[in-house]
Amino acid sequence: MILEAKIAAWITAGLALYKAHPLMIESIFYDSSQTGVPTFLDDGVLVDAQKRWLPDEYAGGTVRWGGATFPIVGNTTDTVTLAGDPSLLAPLEPFCYQIVPPDVAAFTDLLLTKKCAVSTVFNQVPTQTPAFTIRLERDTQGDTYIGESLKQYVIDGVEFDVRSQALTGNYLISIWDENRLATLWLYAWLHHWGLNSLPAFSTWGLYDVAFSGSDLDPATQFLAERVYARHMLFTASRMERAVSTREPIAWVSGLCIKVCAQYALLNETIYPVME
Repeated sequence: MILEAKIAAWITAGLALYKAHPLMIESIFYDSSQTGVPTFLDDGVLVDAQKRWLPDEYAGGTVRWGGATFPIVGNTTDTVTLAGDPSLLAPLEPFCYQIVPPDVAAFTDLLLTKKCAVSTVFNQVPTQTPAFTIRLERDTQGDTYIGESLKQYVIDGVEFDVRSQALTGNYLISIWDENRLATLWLYAWLHHWGLNSLPAFSTWGLYDVAFSGSDLDPATQFLAERVYARHMLFTASRMERAVSTREPIAWVSGLCIKVCAQYALLNETIYPVME
């Protein structure tokens, strides 16, 4: 399996999926402070005394309440200022509001209006942004205490030797864009898509899948282009198999038994000679 090509196809398919289902984007930016039961509602005001929001962190976003959506003008630690009157609507199950942060609309617009390039060729700086580049950091033998495994099979008269070995690969996925926020959004999306794809990874034959991120890229400070980058290390183990065939064995057309007398036990009775 060429895992680099598989990862590139996986990223391309994920971008298309989230573009077709924008509702999935909301969970990328979700945290538990975005839902709750309002303490007070009035014209242009929603209060939740249990919250400790950061001032104006949700300005430009929206609030869902009673089946309607209200634009957010600003917020304090426990009060959201809205355009509209949420108190005129009766609550709907589950009787709570939901705040949709402004990053959701911005990231949705990014996916719908821009094409993200995905490349397995090492690029110091991609010529098109936003872009994902994938390159191998290293492949190492896994389970070295087991080593190589050899199994033999015979199918339709042909003998096969199947050797297998565990390999652990580290693949660096880099995200590039001229907009710093877009880089962060795509990085958050990649984490979300990776979590959604854990069942798919097992069908590929991958196990011990892990992600780790980094924002360090010393090379960018020497580049003329102003490009922001963030990196994610995709680590997974897989079984690599090598199959070899032997010369076809002859078909059995008859059966015969050949006796090797030199290995037979002879019972012989010796009679005395009478003179």
